[in-house]
Amino acid sequence: MDLINFFREDLGEILGVYHDEDKIFLARLTDTLEIAEFTFEIDLNNKSTQIEQLAEKIKLICDQRAWKISRVGLILRDGTAATFQTEFKNIPESEIKNAVKIWATANVGKEARYTSIKVGEEIFMEALPVSIVEEYISAFEKSSLTLCAITEFPKILADEDRPPTPFNRAVFAVDIVKNNKSPNFFSAKISTWNFKRIALTAAAIFFIALAGFSAKLGHDYYHAATRAETAHNRFNAQDEYNLLKSNFDADTAQIKQFDAAISKQNINSKNLNALVKIGKIFDGKIILDKIKTTGETFELEGVTESPDALKLYLNRLKNFISPKVKLKNSTEDDGQIIFSISIIFS
Repeated sequence: MDLINFFREDLGEILGVYHDEDKIFLARLTDTLEIAEFTFEIDLNNKSTQIEQLAEKIKLICDQRAWKISRVGLILRDGTAATFQTEFKNIPESEIKNAVKIWATANVGKEARYTSIKVGEEIFMEALPVSIVEEYISAFEKSSLTLCAITEFPKILADEDRPPTPFNRAVFAVDIVKNNKSPNFFSAKISTWNFKRIALTAAAIFFIALAGFSAKLGHDYYHAATRAETAHNRFNAQDEYNLLKSNFDADTAQIKQFDAAISKQNINSKNLNALVKIGKIFDGKIILDKIKTTGETFELEGVTESPDALKLYLNRLKNFISPKVKLKNSTEDDGQIIFSISIIFS
């Protein structure tokens, strides 16, 4: 057991952080939980960004108190991220992630980091540009702090027992890091293995073995490892290429389909934003043949092969475009469902 623990990461203490204006609220978890509040003033003469100064201040607090913090969770101020809370009654669990992605892309853009949490039939979703997430990561790395969680406090969890006070937000950050749970803009789980220690140990064993065995054995070992690494890299590169290609092909098909649906129409600037949002929620199972606009009303005509796909599409339109969505008619013809949908924007 001691040998196994030697190769595990020292998880040490967890720090939950909530920053609001001129205050930093901290929740520190060791064997017990303690909370503390500190003043935070931005130095306008400092060339560092506000995020970098925040990370530096947190690091200074930890050093002054000899806290051995290994992991940090950060709760953003309300309004930092794009957020949305709604009810999903008729959407399968497997479709929720896709629905969140569509919403995030529509509200933040293609380069969006997104996450969500579902409680009962309600779901809270949030999105941030990747550049902002990376700015937080970089700032904390510069201060030698391992940032493991970033999120806003989900309004869906606020109740009488846990009001969204500053300290409750900091404690929630600790909970996210400790239990590797949602919502968190970091999708990957934090490894408990110290790979640097494993790599150094493996290297030491390798050189000891190389000194003790014949040159030929070392030569064979090296080439076997090289071939394995080359094959591994080729596999990863091929996977990445296939993923990028499939995404590019899908986007290209959606763009062509959308362009064809709105061709030969005069779209005014008032409806352009709504039109763009409609264009962003294609999922491949719905084919739009025509999009007509009359004042504040859009009429979509198209086909699909599945009643469930049409039902899901209607729910997405209601959740992400406008609550005033109506299925005007739908008929089945040769295995396909031909439909007409009206959307009213107020």
